[in-house]
Order: sequence, then structure tokens, then C-alpha cells
Amino acid sequence: MAFEKLFEPIKIGPVTVKNRYAYAPANTFESWQGIINEQEIAYYTARAMGGTGMVIVGAYLSTKFGVPYTQHPWMYCFDVTHLTGLAPLAENIRLAGAAAIIQLLPVPSSLGQNWSGIQPVAPSAVEHIRPRGWLHPTFSKVIQQRMPTSVLLRTMGAGASSSVPREITLDEIQTVIKENTLACRLAAIAGFDGIELHMCHGYMVDEFRHPRMNKRTDRYGGSEENRNRLLLELAENGIRAAKEENPNIAVGIRMGCACGEGGYDFEETKRLALQMQELGIEYFHVTYAETGPAPHSVPFQDGILLQFGRELKKILKIPVITSSIHDPKLAEKVVAEGQTDIVSTARCLIADPEFVNKVKENRLNDIIKCTDCGSCTGLLQTRLRCPHNPEVGRERYNPKYQIREGFKGADVLHPALRRKGDK
Repeated sequence: MAFEKLFEPIKIGPVTVKNRYAYAPANTFESWQGIINEQEIAYYTARAMGGTGMVIVGAYLSTKFGVPYTQHPWMYCFDVTHLTGLAPLAENIRLAGAAAIIQLLPVPSSLGQNWSGIQPVAPSAVEHIRPRGWLHPTFSKVIQQRMPTSVLLRTMGAGASSSVPREITLDEIQTVIKENTLACRLAAIAGFDGIELHMCHGYMVDEFRHPRMNKRTDRYGGSEENRNRLLLELAENGIRAAKEENPNIAVGIRMGCACGEGGYDFEETKRLALQMQELGIEYFHVTYAETGPAPHSVPFQDGILLQFGRELKKILKIPVITSSIHDPKLAEKVVAEGQTDIVSTARCLIADPEFVNKVKENRLNDIIKCTDCGSCTGLLQTRLRCPHNPEVGRERYNPKYQIREGFKGADVLHPALRRKGDK
């Protein structure tokens, strides 16, 4: 086989992943009500059937507190009623052959206004400013072409200008921790193999790390120790809750490694990563902060984040996942050389859900390639689309992705769902 290292299994905590490919979490923009539907299930089932070793769904909003501040159509995981969608999603991914991981996002970013029209919330009352060039260049052009005079897009959601948020209170911080902890329990009960805690990309948890965004004078601000406190408390409580429900679930993090001028740097991230490992975090998913320069925030250069992955590999004992590695030959090389343990990509798997199977079979010429056009960023927040794969957003109509064989006994159930005595 041409790509031997990419198709070696790996253990992430108690979970065995069949190969070194992960679907990097990318929203599908399917429901403003947050309820998982048939299309959401079919979309992820397609990527699991396509050979991906672990499928990370999300980000899914993990607190009721965060709902009024949403700027994107996230799915929800913070109430027991959400289990009716979460459970079949996890089950289908697993039956299709992949490890099912859910990424949990506690609170959105303070950037711009939200669809509720209320003042955003942040660590401090500091304006969140996106770096120049952060948005995909095609994204803004298409919006201007389609809706050049839209008042709504200029004042709300992803197209909004920045506005000054209010400072989140100490009581609200405790509410966020409590609700995110419940979400981790729900994810375990739903049958997911793993949980990925979202601590990146300029959303509120990541903002707590940022010295420019966090001007607090209480125990959650000031020193590096205090700015990291919320992240450590979320992780500690989340790990405990998830493991209480299912000891065989894995819990990892996705974290920005650095965020440019005025923000935290990679040395701080390395120290925090070691603390997370000590708490029991079982993998580290590399990314860059949204508040950094555009080439890192929206990686246009294949493998640009390896500079962080290879350094984390030197200090961590847990697996490292490095995102935005699209070329299979590069992926094989960096895994074989120990620069990372797993590579993650979303855009490659959006353009071609069979990407991983084709790599395994050395059919590289058959891969439908992503051309980085930006259509999959959710134009106007309506649906996930790809000009190279017209099936994206319509997977529910393909019988191939509708698992129909039903239950054959407890062997198809996640261990957390089995009755005592079942084998």
C-alpha cells in the first residue's frame, strides 16, 4: 500500500481509530432551531462511509446561555431533549465505520451583533476586531453580488461590523461551566466515542486567553494562570462528567496555538497543553486563533500549522491532530516522520466524501479536489454547498447513506448503551 502510515490504527485514550484521517469540525448550517435532522445525519454518515477514521461533528452549542448570542446555525447539545437527534447521529457514524466525536462550543464569539440583536458577551467590554483578510476572499464578494443592499447582512451575523460586548459576570461564568458539564454527560449518553472541547478561533472561551480581550481584575483575568482558569475548569468538569457516564469515552481539545500581535503566544499554549494533559485530556487538535493573521486563521498554505504540531509532539504524550493538511503525500510524510499523529481536513471531505477511501486505494487521480473557492463557508448562512460536489447538502436523498439494516443485537451498540450482561 502506498500510504502505509496513514492507515495504521491509533489509540486515543480508550478509543481505537482505524486510520490517521479526521474530519475537521465544520458547520453544515442545517438548522437555526439546533435540532439534528436527517440531512445532518446523512452528511456525516457519508464522510464516515468514505473511510475517514474519526468524524468530528460540530461545533455544537453546549450551553443554553449561549443561544441568544449565536451568529451561525449551530446544532445544540445542552438539553436531554437533544438526545433524540444526537444518539442516531453518533450511532450512524459508528455503524458506517468511523469513531464518532462531538465538538462542544460553550459560547459564541463577541464579534459583531447576533441574530437576537442583543449586546454580545465577552470576558471584558473590549471590541473584538477581526484581522484584515480573515474572511475568505470569495465569501464577501459573493455576498456583495447576491445581496448588495441588504441591511440585515450589514448589521447582523457573520457580515456584521464589530461592536463592544458587555463583560460576562462571575455567576454567568459558573452557569457556562455547569451547562457545558451537562453537555458532556449528554454526549456520553448519546453514544459518542469522544468529545472535543472547543477552545479556539476567537470564541468566548478563547477570548479569555487573549490579553487584549481579557482585562478582568478577578480570578479569571490578569495573569496567564488566571486567563487560563476558565479553560481548565471547563476541561476538568467535562472530563469528570463524561467519564462518569462512560469510562470508555475519549475527551480532547481543539485549541489555538498562537494569535498574533497582542495575544497569547505558542510558549503559553505549550504550558497550557501540558496542564490539559495532566488533567486527563486525551488528544490535542492544532489550529490557529481567529485573531491571528489570515494565512493561519484561514490556511491557504497546505501544512502551515505543522510548525505547531511538530513542536507539541515533542512535549506531549497524547496524540496530536494537525489540521489543514490536504495533500495525501504530505500527510503520509508528516505522520511517518512523527510530526503529527493524525491529520484533519474538512474541505477535502466536503468536495469528496470518498477522499480517504481513494487515498487508501492509491486512486489519487480520482479524487474530486477542493479548489478553495469558499462556497462551503455557508453563503448567507443558508446551506453548505460545493460546486465540485453537487450532492453536498442533499445527502439525505441518496439511499447509499441511509443505514437500513437495523439492529442485530447488542454488538452494534455503544458500550454506554448496553445493558449489564450483554456482550
